[in-house]
Amino acid sequence: MIELDMCKCGGIRVFLTTLLLVSFTKTSLGHERNVCPTFEDYYTVKNNTNCWYDVAAEHDAQTIIKAHGYELKEFKVQTNDGYILTLFKISSPNTINYITKYYPVFLQHGLLSTSANFIALGRNSLAFMLADAGHDVWLGNYRGTQYSEGHINYTVNDKEFWDHTLDDMVKYDFPAVFHQILSETPEGGQIIYIGHSLGTTLALMYNAQYPKEAKNIFKLTILLSPAYTLSNMLSPYRNLAPFGSMFLDMANRMDMIRLMSQSEPLKQLARTICLESPRLMQRCLQMWNLFYGAETSMAPEIGPVYFNQIPGGSSFKVCNHAADLALGNFRHYNHGPLENVKRYGTPFPPIYDIQKIQTPIYIVYSIADWATTEKDAWNLYNKLPKLYRHGIRRINMKSFNHIDFVFGKNARRVVYEDLLLVIKDAILKVPNNV
Repeated sequence: MIELDMCKCGGIRVFLTTLLLVSFTKTSLGHERNVCPTFEDYYTVKNNTNCWYDVAAEHDAQTIIKAHGYELKEFKVQTNDGYILTLFKISSPNTINYITKYYPVFLQHGLLSTSANFIALGRNSLAFMLADAGHDVWLGNYRGTQYSEGHINYTVNDKEFWDHTLDDMVKYDFPAVFHQILSETPEGGQIIYIGHSLGTTLALMYNAQYPKEAKNIFKLTILLSPAYTLSNMLSPYRNLAPFGSMFLDMANRMDMIRLMSQSEPLKQLARTICLESPRLMQRCLQMWNLFYGAETSMAPEIGPVYFNQIPGGSSFKVCNHAADLALGNFRHYNHGPLENVKRYGTPFPPIYDIQKIQTPIYIVYSIADWATTEKDAWNLYNKLPKLYRHGIRRINMKSFNHIDFVFGKNARRVVYEDLLLVIKDAILKVPNNV
C-alpha cells in the first residue's frame, strides 16, 4: 500500500527515496552495523552479516525523518509562560488526496519519551504511515524533554525550569502547539489527535478543562494505552507511587532535580549500563518491561534504538503528577493542603471532569499491558459521555504490552493499519466544512 501511494508521486521521488534509504542502511557506504536480530549476534555485530545499520539507533528525530525521504519542517513554539517547544512537521508525499490536508494528525508521546518514538520503526512507524496516507503529521515534544529544553529566562540548569506539572502543559503547551498547527492548516480543518500513554492523559485533561475549545480543534481523539485513573495497574511502579512527593523533596534537598529530569544525564547512564554488553541490554529491556508488561514483541534489533531515545527527559514533578494516576486520581497537581488552598481554594486539588468532554474519543488497549490495564481502559470508556464514545478496541495478544504500541515489531499490523481505517472513516462520515 505504501509503495502504491509513493508511485503516485512519480518515479523520481521513488528513486531518490530508495537511494537515501540505501545510503542509510548499507554498511558498504560507510555505516557500521549497529542492530542485530538476536542478542547473540551483537557479540560480533561489526562483522556479522546478519546485522545491519539503523539510523534510528544513533541519530535524532530530524535525521531519522530526512533519512527516510520525508520533508521536514521544524518549529520553535513559545508558550505564554516562556517555554520554547520543538514541533516537527512531516509533509505528506501524497498531493492528490487533498482532503487529508484539512485533517493534520498530531502525535503526542508518553512519559520519559519523545516524538522520536513515533518514527522508531522505520517505514513501519505510525508517523510515516500517516504521512504516506496523505496527512500532514505533527510531532509534539512537551516541555522538559530532549527536544524542548528552551526557555526565554531559564536554562535546564535552573530549578525554576523544572518547576512545572501536567497542568502547565495543558494550560500553556497545548494551546500554543494547536495554534501553530491550525495556522498551517486550510481554514475549516481540524486536528486528529493521537496520544500514547501520558499523551492520552494530557489529551483527556485538555478536553475536560477546555471542552468548547477542544470541540472546535479536534476531529477525533485517539488514545493508545489510555492513562486515566490507573487503580488496576499491575506494574511494580504502582508500589512507588505513594512515595513520589518524598522522592521529589529528597531530590530538591540534594540539588539533583536536573540530573533526575534532563534527558542527557539519564540517557548517558542508561546507555553506559545497558549497551555495555548484549546480555546487559537484554536484561535492561527485561527490567523496563516490568513496568510495561512482562510479555513483549520488541525485537532484539530495537534495543539500540530504544536506548537512543529513552529516557527522553521530563520534570520530576511531571513524574510525580503521573504517579497520582496510579493512586486512582485524575486531578490537578497535589501541592499539599496549605498550598492547595492558596492555589485552588480547597485542601484537595480539583479533578479533571471527563464528563465535560465534547470530542469523539477512540480507545485502543492491550490485554498484556501492565501499566494501563484492560479494567482501567473500560473504566475510562464507561465514564466518558455516551455521545462521544467513538469506539474501543482490544488488542488480544499476550506479547503486546504498553511500549509495543510504539516499539513493537508488529505494531503496524496489530494497531496502525486499523487506525488508518478509523481515521479515514471519521473523516468521510462527518465532512465538516471541507
